[in-house]
Amino acid sequence: MSTLSTFMSSGHKTCDEAFAIAEEAALGGNWHKASDAFNAFHNDMAQHFRMEEEILFPALISSGGPSGPVSIMLMEHAQMNELIEQMADSVAGQDAEEYGGLSETLLIVMQQHNLKEEQILYPIADRILAWQMDELFTRLKAVE
Repeated sequence: MSTLSTFMSSGHKTCDEAFAIAEEAALGGNWHKASDAFNAFHNDMAQHFRMEEEILFPALISSGGPSGPVSIMLMEHAQMNELIEQMADSVAGQDAEEYGGLSETLLIVMQQHNLKEEQILYPIADRILAWQMDELFTRLKAVE
């Protein structure tokens, strides 16, 4: 059986790969590819955030997990969503310089965020939610 840590971390990798493709295209001025890749990245991030915000975090809190770290993750999700919206505007305006600055900021925030989840929050979830792992995987995989 897979762990929540493994499953959720694979979502980080998917988002990171889509991010890199979009960034390369935008900085290279290939706006058609940048638009498609950015939309894929945006969709991947939105799906990952929904899995956490609608399923994982509530399950963790209701099972006695730490609310402080979850609150921090939610705050960071909001920060990342704001950056992503600004990046969408720079793609629409075909502004590589703005996109580059925003993507650099987002990359730093994502790396720090993912590290906290992968090293702290997901392992806690693996321990606290072990008794309902099958149900959680079913619900997480159903998120679109």
